[in-house]
Amino acid sequence: MITAIVSKKGGVGKTTSAVNLAAALAESGRRVLLVDLDSQASASLSLGVPRQALAPSVADALMWGTPLGETVRPTATPFLDLVTASVDLASADFELGGHRDRESHVKRALARVADDYDHVVLDCPPGLPLMAINALVAADAFLVPVTPHFLAIAGVDSLLHAAERVRAHHNRRLTLAGILLTLVDYRSNETRRNVDLMRETYGSDVFGIEVRINVRLAEATSAAKTIFQYSPKATGAGNYRLAMEEFLLRTARLRERATVELGEESAVPDPQGYGLQ
Repeated sequence: MITAIVSKKGGVGKTTSAVNLAAALAESGRRVLLVDLDSQASASLSLGVPRQALAPSVADALMWGTPLGETVRPTATPFLDLVTASVDLASADFELGGHRDRESHVKRALARVADDYDHVVLDCPPGLPLMAINALVAADAFLVPVTPHFLAIAGVDSLLHAAERVRAHHNRRLTLAGILLTLVDYRSNETRRNVDLMRETYGSDVFGIEVRINVRLAEATSAAKTIFQYSPKATGAGNYRLAMEEFLLRTARLRERATVELGEESAVPDPQGYGLQ
């Protein structure tokens, strides 16, 4: 199962969710590969890789032909492997944008390693540049972390429409795994109004579990550890364990639906381009 973690804007707990969802899956005994596709390399740094040790990274595989398997490294969490990102990805749109099938680089790179894992989690850059589009083309499902704040909520609709375009033109398997509410702080009346708005607007697409604001999550990131390593009994750890369980239930239903509904995967060229920046 390949899952892209995507967001329209930064600061919504995307990387925290990618790292800790992947870690929770690994903690449950599943083999997991986390692929960092963001040039800021936040997921890589959060798992204890120093900036000077990021190479070889996913950029080597996507831009210079290194087999992706040669960039995979273990982490301190059993069953969790990592492919790092690096600053070289900042030029990916330029380097890869002129290539034919520019949307399929990540899919091709993953082809030889994905079957070695129960789950592959793709941490995407915010804003849907080419790397995020590549992730959606490669993925079976995508998950959208959203904070209950006006600007974050405003971007959800355009992100879902963009993903639907990718599905229509390049990846019929792509399905929404769900919208995960993060950094939820009910001390604010606005939060409650916005949570209610999200649930009224998107219904069952919104995860039942919410990730509450929790200082331990921020501390774990600063300590370059997962929340389960840093503070396994923290509220944030409990939230992500429950989110992982709900994620598994949701993706199991998606698999069943895909088996019934999908024939062979097809792709239709998009002569108009995306306009997703």
